[in-house]
Amino acid sequence: TPFYVATESYKFTRMFPINQSELKDLNKNRTTSPTDENGIVVDSPVVDFTPPQYITLLFTDLGVLTPSAVSDELIKLYL
Repeated sequence: TPFYVATESYKFTRMFPINQSELKDLNKNRTTSPTDENGIVVDSPVVDFTPPQYITLLFTDLGVLTPSAVSDELIKLYL
């Protein structure tokens, strides 16, 4: 099943998490835990991470990219 992402290229910077473990720091500042209609706490992180192997294409302001092309763009930015 294809999975498409719409994102801005500025999110390709090192300021944004590049794996699931880096998200723990961003999600720890949440002050409340959402609950469903039965009062059960629902895990609903502020941000999430989708591993690149599950992404088909990214639609960005730089054009349509594959996950591996994002790496190429990062190399261009930092070299």
